[in-house]
Amino acid sequence: MQRAAVNWTREQSQVIESRGKNLLVSAAAGSGKTAVLVERIIRMVTEGENPPGIDELLVMTFTNAAAAEMRERIASAIEQKLKGDPQNEHLQMQATLVHHAQITTIDSFCLNVIREHFNQLDLDPAFRIGDEGELLLMRADVMAELLEDSYASGDSRFEKFVETFAQGKTDAGIEDYIMQVYHFSQSNPYPNQWLADCRRELADEQSGPWMEFLLQDLKRQAAELRVQMEDACDTCRNDEFLCAYEPAFSEDVFLLKRLSEAEDFPAFYKILAGAGFGRLATVRSKEVDPEKKAYVTGCRDRVKTAIKKMKELYAFDTLEHMFADLEGTREAAGVLLDLAEGFAERFQAKKRDKNLVDFNDLEHEALKVLIRVEEDGARAYTDAADELSMQYREVLVDEYQDSNLVQEELLKAVSRERFGQHNVFMVGDVKQSIYRFRLARPELFLEKYHAYPSEPGEDGPNLKIELHQNFRSRDTVLTGINDIFYRIMTENLGNIRYTEDAALHPGAVFAEAKEPDRVGGLPELLMVNTGDEALSGLDEDAADYTAKELEAKLIAAKIREMTDPEYGFLVWDKKLGESGGYRTAQYRDMVILLRSTTGWTETLLQILLNEGIPAYAESRMGYFNTLEVETVLSLLAVIDNPMQDIPLAAVLKSPVVGMSDRELAEMMADYRNCADKGQDRGIYAAAVRWEHLNHFFEKLDRFRLLASYLPIHELIYRLYEETGYYDYVSAMPAGETRRANLDMLVEKAAEYEKTSYKGLFHFIRYIENLKKYNSDFGEASTVGEEDNTVRIMSIHKSKGLEFPIVFLAGMGKKFNKQDVYGKVLIDPELGIATDYLDAEHRVKASTIKKNVLRRKMELDSLGEELRVLYVAMTRAKEKLIMTGTDRNLGKTLEKYSQIPLAGGQIPYTILSGAASYLDWVLMCTGQTGNGLRIQVKEIPVMEFIGEELGRQLQKKSAKDTLTELDLDQEYDSSFGKRLKEHLDFVYPYAADVTLHSKMSVSELKKMGQLTDDGEAEMPFESVLLWPEETVDASPDALGIDAAESICEMCGGHATESAQEMSGMPADSGAGADRGTAYHRALELLPFDQIRSRSDVEAWLERFVEEKQYTAESLKMVDSTVIWNFLCSETGYRMAAAQAEGRLHKEQQFVMGIPARAVGPVDSDELVVIQGIIDAYFEEDGELILVDYKTDRTWSSQVLLDHYKRQLDYYERALNQLTGKKVREKWIYSLTMQRAIPC
Repeated sequence: MQRAAVNWTREQSQVIESRGKNLLVSAAAGSGKTAVLVERIIRMVTEGENPPGIDELLVMTFTNAAAAEMRERIASAIEQKLKGDPQNEHLQMQATLVHHAQITTIDSFCLNVIREHFNQLDLDPAFRIGDEGELLLMRADVMAELLEDSYASGDSRFEKFVETFAQGKTDAGIEDYIMQVYHFSQSNPYPNQWLADCRRELADEQSGPWMEFLLQDLKRQAAELRVQMEDACDTCRNDEFLCAYEPAFSEDVFLLKRLSEAEDFPAFYKILAGAGFGRLATVRSKEVDPEKKAYVTGCRDRVKTAIKKMKELYAFDTLEHMFADLEGTREAAGVLLDLAEGFAERFQAKKRDKNLVDFNDLEHEALKVLIRVEEDGARAYTDAADELSMQYREVLVDEYQDSNLVQEELLKAVSRERFGQHNVFMVGDVKQSIYRFRLARPELFLEKYHAYPSEPGEDGPNLKIELHQNFRSRDTVLTGINDIFYRIMTENLGNIRYTEDAALHPGAVFAEAKEPDRVGGLPELLMVNTGDEALSGLDEDAADYTAKELEAKLIAAKIREMTDPEYGFLVWDKKLGESGGYRTAQYRDMVILLRSTTGWTETLLQILLNEGIPAYAESRMGYFNTLEVETVLSLLAVIDNPMQDIPLAAVLKSPVVGMSDRELAEMMADYRNCADKGQDRGIYAAAVRWEHLNHFFEKLDRFRLLASYLPIHELIYRLYEETGYYDYVSAMPAGETRRANLDMLVEKAAEYEKTSYKGLFHFIRYIENLKKYNSDFGEASTVGEEDNTVRIMSIHKSKGLEFPIVFLAGMGKKFNKQDVYGKVLIDPELGIATDYLDAEHRVKASTIKKNVLRRKMELDSLGEELRVLYVAMTRAKEKLIMTGTDRNLGKTLEKYSQIPLAGGQIPYTILSGAASYLDWVLMCTGQTGNGLRIQVKEIPVMEFIGEELGRQLQKKSAKDTLTELDLDQEYDSSFGKRLKEHLDFVYPYAADVTLHSKMSVSELKKMGQLTDDGEAEMPFESVLLWPEETVDASPDALGIDAAESICEMCGGHATESAQEMSGMPADSGAGADRGTAYHRALELLPFDQIRSRSDVEAWLERFVEEKQYTAESLKMVDSTVIWNFLCSETGYRMAAAQAEGRLHKEQQFVMGIPARAVGPVDSDELVVIQGIIDAYFEEDGELILVDYKTDRTWSSQVLLDHYKRQLDYYERALNQLTGKKVREKWIYSLTMQRAIPC
């Protein structure tokens, strides 16, 4: 059986077939990178003359799972080829060799190199890789010894360093700084050389890489600000009113020109220190364009803010004083470098003493085997390196964007580059490099990306190929992602410009759906204004929602909508039928991605589960904080040392003993009352005298005896059995997970016993260090891939995965910048910088170099955040939904409404001011009509908490009655008689039982309160399904002269269009579809940008192309009808309101009204009413309400009789929602083409 033929793209084929060059493949998300890499390997070992054996290739990736998957794919492909040619001896050999081929992680490759050449190293051949917890313990011991010896040395430099940088009364801060320097040094191929370079830079603080970065960054900012001001200047020059600003703006341009052309920092400093801004002339004309004025003044404000910040950071004092302060930090930085070097030496000696290595050692020891450092510092490749180079015909590296400097040196050592042969294949995507915290260096990829040519030359040694076709996601998802990253990913921020080559090109093919409105669609940004006035109007409990809870409720509402069996979102399932098909979205199709799950998981799980939505979060943290694990760890701590109050109290209150808070308090009170003065008053002293605990202490003595000789994992098993705690947690909620957590603790104990540490005391330290350094491993997973549940995970965890529907939550969460605010900053390129601290005069100040390092670290961090955002968005196959909150959403939107685009991109100076993902996306919305293809919606709070509010209101009277009951009252013998009377009582408000807690306007219609033109209950969907009237209300039937009832202001077209609409057959289904089509069109159209009937047609056709509007709907809509509406006074007022942001379309609402107001029920119980208002706008602080009708009637009175009460509900809803008065209510009849006051 032959493998199915694959239609490779031109670029993919080029990657598969190119030979004899160093090849860099930039593979965008979903571009089939792994499939292409496997195919290249298969063809290399099976085709051509003298093909290499699979054992002559070195394939390196970053995870064991990726290596195993690749090996399996290659083995499967070779097996398929062998079936087609079973006598092929070469294929037979490859099938045998593939299981021993070097398809491996970098760590495993290094381990093999070390084991094969251990004789060249100071290593015992029986060495092992240390357990993580063991290494943490060892590290803590070494650090304690180092600091103890430093204190004992009496070194005044060290004492001054401690006084300056210690935090509180512990050495924790100093330990952190030492470890930071140590980790940075270990990410360098030659750690001691890096430390020496840092010392050398300290000796000449007025130059070096940090000064080069400073000047480059400042000049880049000035040049970009100059471009913005030149544009503002041109705008003023060509405007008869704003031209008054031009002289001042020209001076600003000249200032920025001088700054951008400064030769060195002293020159820049001199210009900056003397920089000032002239006062703008007054422009008061009412005829001035307010948008232009806001744009040009906004540009100048940004320039003034930027110059002010530059002065604060880099011109806060004279040059002499700034550099003098910098010299004052040299000694402290030198001490820190000495401590880091001393730690490295001691730690290395400790590991050698115990004959173990860590992962840093694997890379550095392998490097020692392959590269020899001569006495003069020169480096040369060893014979071992040459042998490996000759062994491997090609070296292939996956995920190259995540390589570091050590791995780059290893790659060079095993390649044949030095022999004139170009045999390195590197594949990755720098846009997905998200491991900066592991000290990955994406610039290694970028250097080659910018240097390698895209076109193959005959003699050129290097080649770059872009794989930008995405075979994962719908085109609508990709266009939205591209539109965002075209604007925000630049070379200055993110290190790569998002061009057509870097963009995602649609390659996936999805079958056409019978219901196109239920599939695909543009990405959505759903925002909640947590400063919504509606919240302040609720009672204290309802108004006390946190921003996270509101966002979680919004997500829950959207999930319910998308999983609705009748109206929900459809996803493609390739497992349906023979060739796949569409089905309604299920929970397992959805994932909620978060930048960090900390602080979010619990809220999301609670809200989703309360809403009946199954959800699961596989956290990598939190295991040690689970109740069951904390209890067992407390018991172990008490067994080790019973005189620890907190662990002992935890055990006493746990089910192991079962004391209540009251009993614990009584025990302590009794003991303290009888204890002698000065006697130990701890919990242990009290507990051993509390006779009720005698049995527990007998058991405790027995456990302590067992601990003296049993292995820890067996001891824990015995505790489970003898206390019954294992069985107890099995019966608790989530018992299966809790039991799995206890099993994991036994496994962890067994791992500990393989280390060089022994005993219960060190096991407790082992666990404490895992907790301290966040080396948690999450709760045990009990959910399978096929379980129908919503997944919640971090963006990093999702890398490499894909999901039909992605919720990107927490968009408004501020970026974590805590790393840039320490007293000491460290950068692998710019070195070390500290605060200037004068302990004698109690003076602390940030130095100019520290400000530079902070700036670079912030920019690097923002670049990483950009890439994390890209990874998150590209996980979505069919729908991407972003959610976020903002306390002042209106101000935020206004702030970003005038963002300038330079060459289609947002200026770097503006991008670098972002504080969240939401900031970046809102920057992209920018100016009106900028072509951004995402749907941006502000969702009123009441839309997703209204239902819960209704339940609260409904329960209020019962709750009040219960709180008034006197539980201490004693009842006499006549109580039984009264009880019988109560049981025989007939409830006078039985009708209330039949009330709904929530009703839509469509349900009111069915009760007879409204006509057939009701609203379907479609939360968050900006489309109203409006069934048409089935009564015959045509002009002939009503005896009304149609011509007299048509607005004449748009000419005869109105009459023709109206007659055309009225002449349509009275099919209620077709009428509903036509009503839907008109309502959707009026929702989407930008009224303020339409100047003709052809504009209406052009916009609707564009919406069809963007899949926001269906082709069937387009056929039902007459553009003349819409144009006539826009020509009316109502349309003109709405267009003007939209231009100023005062128009609101498709406004959903939820409100509570007495039941008697909605039906024939004699009850004042509150019923929650839900509906959607077509449109309303604000004029002079009051509201104007507009409702569109497509009913085929020519009588204004018929419409008023049928819809007046509906609009009264809408008026009441707007009053509650906004707190403002509704001044006018209008029904606009698209049939009669006139507005009818209501």
